[in-house]
Amino acid sequence: MTMTMTMTLPRLLILDDLFGRVVPDGRNADRENLCAHFLWRDVTGDTAASASRQKVLKPIADAVFHRAQFPLESPIGTVVENDLVSAMNMVRSGWHMDAYQAGNATPTLPWSMVLLDLCFYTGEVTEESQKRAPGMPEGRQGDDDPRGYFGLKLLAEISRELPDLPVVILSTKPRGDVSLEFSRQGALGFISRDDPNGADILREMLWQHGLLSDPSGEVVGSSIPVLMALREARRAASHRGSLLIRGERGTGKELLAAYAQRVCTSDRANRPFVTVNSAVLRTELFASELFGIEPRTASGVDGKIGLVEAADGGDLFLDEIADMPPEVQAAILRVLQNKQITRVGARQPRAVDVRFISATNADLENDPRGFRADLLDRLRLGGTLWLPPLRERVTDIPVLVERFVREAEAQRPGTLHREITAEALDRLRTYDWLGNVRELRTCLFDAVNRFPDVEHLVPGHLRLKEGAVSVAAKPPVVESWDALLSVPSIEKESIDLDGWFAVQSALRFDAREVTRWSCRLGELQQAQAWLLARYLLAALEATKRRTPEHPEGVLQIHPAVRLMTGDATLTASRAADVIKRLLGPLEGELWGDLREALGIALRLRPRSPRAAAMRS
Repeated sequence: MTMTMTMTLPRLLILDDLFGRVVPDGRNADRENLCAHFLWRDVTGDTAASASRQKVLKPIADAVFHRAQFPLESPIGTVVENDLVSAMNMVRSGWHMDAYQAGNATPTLPWSMVLLDLCFYTGEVTEESQKRAPGMPEGRQGDDDPRGYFGLKLLAEISRELPDLPVVILSTKPRGDVSLEFSRQGALGFISRDDPNGADILREMLWQHGLLSDPSGEVVGSSIPVLMALREARRAASHRGSLLIRGERGTGKELLAAYAQRVCTSDRANRPFVTVNSAVLRTELFASELFGIEPRTASGVDGKIGLVEAADGGDLFLDEIADMPPEVQAAILRVLQNKQITRVGARQPRAVDVRFISATNADLENDPRGFRADLLDRLRLGGTLWLPPLRERVTDIPVLVERFVREAEAQRPGTLHREITAEALDRLRTYDWLGNVRELRTCLFDAVNRFPDVEHLVPGHLRLKEGAVSVAAKPPVVESWDALLSVPSIEKESIDLDGWFAVQSALRFDAREVTRWSCRLGELQQAQAWLLARYLLAALEATKRRTPEHPEGVLQIHPAVRLMTGDATLTASRAADVIKRLLGPLEGELWGDLREALGIALRLRPRSPRAAAMRS
């Protein structure tokens, strides 16, 4: 298996009755004109795309069109109806996907953005309507009423089920009629289809809100968690506020910091980027390293520019800030407050313009070493960027493997080029990478260095720790209320909560029997996450509001969390934060009421910036 590392265009899904329809002679001239106006390449794959005579030389995005109605092709006499089911199936098909399916030379991005029309015309296709637009119906009373726009119903369903999917309204209807409603439903903006600057507006919308990969290829991956982290870094590029990057060890925090530097606005594009390992800033030497030395401070001592001054006008990356000694923390805080540094031996301070980008894998809020809270607040003033662990971006493993294997081959002269077998990829996908991307890279370099004279990478070449938790061995997804309450396999009535606390308190880990409990942290965390999810699910069921219109009950996350915590003063926003914290680790495995509860919480407290979405 060999993949080409090429930059892919953003993928747009356009849900629109006029442009998504299939016409009798194949050509959809309306769609061709729209693609020319917005500089899209039509990759729908239907007859209209095949028959198109429009060739955009420098497209800004690939466009996939869907009518969101039945039937797609409608000759005279056909009755056209809106089709929410087919529309949502189309949305899901480009969201829940493997970007590196077998045989794909270039990864396919998930939807970078959905562009959604407001008014969808229904009814019979007549001779008169056929003359105006082939395949379009006459329309019914109410189609054109802002209170009943089908596009808003679609928006509500997308926001409920896929709250992270960026949606923008694309319409010729008046914005003012729907501005409040589309904002409530989670749309990120509105573009008038007739705006002469539409392509530029869309380009800016994609930059701010779209899910785009790194065009330089330095940050590898097209999974949704990675694309969301890159989006937050782009949003932070427009200001000089300090950024905090958080993530487990080996996730690539320095690469994300460099990306945040690269996507700066044009006047800062060539400004310095200086990296500092906080662990080496020893108490007795940090001042000269960070702030420099004034010339002739002492006999035989030359002047020296410090790291902060070297980053003046650009960014200073502080790696592993949890290892920073208290004296260094105090000194950094003063620089952030005063925007000045004083060289060792100098009498006058120097003004500096430095954006601090810091990184940590530690829980600084609960660090037993006592990281300064005032410094932490300063370091994340411009936002917090979260990097996902590798287990949350398994679909990126094939392209990461391709990158690292080729790097390893290039660094050892005479090494043969090898194909990566499907069996090796399967083994790498199902391994639980506690060291994340860094551990994966080390494993592959080791395999290439030990087997330089082979043409295939096979599972036998991979040295993986025995007994590590396999992703494939994680608890199966359960699909019903009763099944959930009975996981793990204990009868609901067989043990009460007090009894469970007693069992947990009695559990011991004997250091002499390390093989019995080592490498099982992932299992323990997963079991704890599902326990809390079952607790939440019971609270949601107990607090549902049942009415004659909704006898099955309407979810209420605020009362449910109050019931769980016993805190009558708990606010709705805080309740949403609790839901996100409990369900975040299980997001890809949720269904039913749990998935709906997380969607409600995210609409109330959206992940913008990603610091608001702490997924512990």
